[in-house]
Amino acid sequence: ALSFTASSVYLVNDAADIDADRRHARKRRRPFASGVLNPLVGVAASFALLAIGVTLAAQAGALFYILAYLVATTLYTFWLKRVVLVDVFVLAGLYTLRVVLGGVATGYIASRWLLAFSCFFFLSLALVKRVAEVDALAAKGGGALSRRGYLHTDGAILKAMGLSAGFISTLVLALYLQEPSNASQYGEPFLLWATPAAMVFWLCRIWLITERGHMHDDPLVYAFRDRVSWLIGAVVALSFGAAVLL
Repeated sequence: ALSFTASSVYLVNDAADIDADRRHARKRRRPFASGVLNPLVGVAASFALLAIGVTLAAQAGALFYILAYLVATTLYTFWLKRVVLVDVFVLAGLYTLRVVLGGVATGYIASRWLLAFSCFFFLSLALVKRVAEVDALAAKGGGALSRRGYLHTDGAILKAMGLSAGFISTLVLALYLQEPSNASQYGEPFLLWATPAAMVFWLCRIWLITERGHMHDDPLVYAFRDRVSWLIGAVVALSFGAAVLL
């Protein structure tokens, strides 16, 4: 339900951003911006995807959350993405809402620890997206970021915010491990300390790559294509599995 609904919104978002995307070094290759796909076809497909998403959500008992996601993403597409800082907070909230939906789908409701980690972690990644765009703008000679409201001089403060949010997210993980009631759920909780260490390393690497101008428009897309990110994910999974089984 979430995938269909999100895909529906992304199509509308790309149709609304055609002019801005055509001026972007990489986004100009998107189907609408490049002319490969007619925006009217995309909008028609968007309605079909939305109908499927809402129907599935109603059957799964998650209609409220899907509608909340739909409203938030629609507001973001047509208004909130133009409001400085509000845009990155909304993005972080939308990613966190997906975690909530995962809990609804599985019956394992997300804990306050997980939600706190998610909010700061996704805020850091949302700021990665904006910093990459601002730095690219600065490299072209400066000005204002199209349909975003950021200036080419905002890079330094946005990086400070993003790094801070990332470190706070790993601090939440560390505090989770310090809590005796949480540690008691694992056979060997000490092994879980590899998780915040791996996360700190990954976030530092992501921000270093962003600073060097090599970051993809979407850091999650970059991570899925990055072998080091997969290796770090494997370390986290192994530490968790060992802590549970030993």
